Amino acid sequence: MPQWSDLQHFLAITRSGSLSAAARQLKVDQTTVGRRLAVLERELGARLFDRTPSGFRPTAVALRILPAAEAVEAEALRVERLASGEDLRPSGPVTVTATDTFLVHNVLPWLAGFRERHPEIELHLLSGYETLSLVRREADVAIRLVRPQESSLRARKVAAIGVVPFASQAYLDRRGAVRFDAGLQGHTVVGYAQDSRRWPESKWLDVHAARATVAVRLTSILGLLQAAREGLGVALLPAFFGHLHPELVPLRDALPELERTVWLVFHEDLANNARVRAVVDFLAETIGAQAASLAKAPARPRSASRGAARRVGKPRGNK
Repeated sequence: MPQWSDLQHFLAITRSGSLSAAARQLKVDQTTVGRRLAVLERELGARLFDRTPSGFRPTAVALRILPAAEAVEAEALRVERLASGEDLRPSGPVTVTATDTFLVHNVLPWLAGFRERHPEIELHLLSGYETLSLVRREADVAIRLVRPQESSLRARKVAAIGVVPFASQAYLDRRGAVRFDAGLQGHTVVGYAQDSRRWPESKWLDVHAARATVAVRLTSILGLLQAAREGLGVALLPAFFGHLHPELVPLRDALPELERTVWLVFHEDLANNARVRAVVDFLAETIGAQAASLAKAPARPRSASRGAARRVGKPRGNK
């Protein structure tokens, strides 16, 4: 009978497409992954993968056993969650996943206070745009901008993030008035590259800055921020950046159609875990305290607001 550890390696190879990627996912060496695969193939008496130049491709046998292996995985993870879910000690590791931007600006500055309250909890902060699975225990807590659909996950709304068009004061001094009703004609914008072209912000710029020139395209919010601070053009940024960087001038109020809700998400099986509950409560308190600055940029300076209606008023029915 196949061992769960062998099936775990099989699932990792299926999902990643290579021994090296599976090894990184499982935090073992590549030789171990290859050996566990060989053991499983020998026990089953079947080849599970075709070795191709583009990676490991599951055979028909592998595709047939995949649902059963995933069912075993689900039960094994449930046993693990239930065991740790009743842990009443506020100590041990807790993994939190969020974007780089949110962790750097909205979580890390407050961690010293959390450490004073819970010195025995070790936080692992995983940043990036990839959605890690809470069901598969890739993380314990997630800060997400989309409410999860899985029935086993609990989601707690803690704030809303406003999105605002900004430009640096140096850029405005150099390039003059910004007119969204004119499609930003004569101006430059900081745009989006690769997968981020699908973001709602990118689509908003396509419509409202149709006559602008793109100065640079990036995939990182932190990159967009720095480009705007360097005076490269108009950029859509989270509203709270205006509070952190006074050289950025908000050109409009937060755009309702681009507002994002901040959700704290964790698996229901961990609801009674003391360390996870402590982290969730800390994040809810910390993010909630920032709600006002997350939702709205600072007021436009008087010199900018005198021409606000002329420069940044609502579109006037362009066709």
